[in-house]
Amino acid sequence: MIVESKDKVYFSKEFVEVDGHRTGLFIESTDFANPVLLFLHGGPGYPEYALIKNAGLRWEEEFTVCYLEQRGTGISYNASTQGELTLEQMIADTISVVEYVKQKYNKEKVYLMGHSWGSLLGSIIASRYPHLFHAYIGVGQFGRFFESNRDTYQFLLETAINNGDDKAEKDIRSVTFDEGFYQNKEYRRILNRYVDKYGGGVKRAGYTQWQGMKELLSCKKYTLKERLNIVKGVFTSYQALVETMNQADATLLASEFEIPVYIMNGKHDYQTSFNEAKRFYEKLKAPLKRFYTFEKSAHSPFIDEEEKFIQIIKHDIIHTNGK
Repeated sequence: MIVESKDKVYFSKEFVEVDGHRTGLFIESTDFANPVLLFLHGGPGYPEYALIKNAGLRWEEEFTVCYLEQRGTGISYNASTQGELTLEQMIADTISVVEYVKQKYNKEKVYLMGHSWGSLLGSIIASRYPHLFHAYIGVGQFGRFFESNRDTYQFLLETAINNGDDKAEKDIRSVTFDEGFYQNKEYRRILNRYVDKYGGGVKRAGYTQWQGMKELLSCKKYTLKERLNIVKGVFTSYQALVETMNQADATLLASEFEIPVYIMNGKHDYQTSFNEAKRFYEKLKAPLKRFYTFEKSAHSPFIDEEEKFIQIIKHDIIHTNGK
């Protein structure tokens, strides 16, 4: 079903069947002649449609934006059909969706954007299947999980010290950061408590995990069951894929591209660290590559610095690579 809203943004909620499982996506555009962009969310298991819409990003004026909800969460959650959640399955699902939107909108190629965990998935796909894409855009680019989290732990400790917050410093020091960090509940606790507070989380300021979940659970594009499935998906997807993330090095899995690559990272990003994004960029080979530093942003520069983000999209990416 397609609905035209009062501001002339066309919306549809669609499903693509892959091996007996329905993978869902939201699609928005002001003009279906626009280039198509497939957006891969982070998490794993954390859809971002509600986050982006509540922030007011109007990129559907530049793209026909397809928000893929990955197998195992939101409108793509079905415990009886989804099977094991693996990186290779996510790749296969994404390729099926790419072929679907190419045919639907009569496009030879689409743009691919990955955010956070989605940037690990997206960079691998763009490297393997360049013929499908105009370009790859990584935002909050994934590099290496351990090294990124080591940067985060050091950031939290240094910020607590610089703020003279003895209680926070003691709390952070009480948690040992080591190779088992991703299974350490106490480490997850200090992340949840301090990353957003210190300005290194989803947004540079004024955003909490609770707010993010509230946005998801109040989004009217989801049925009640789908909202509950988001909650299930956040936990089950992370548990299923965290070992894969911990072992992954994006510079090895996606080292060479035959298409342009654009990396956009917030200087204050401590969910996927700026250092790791820069390392990924410096090591990759591509016919054209650009790195954009968003000085006032944390993990979501498309929200923290929307105007700069849109200008890059319009003038550097679409203008260079076409529709």
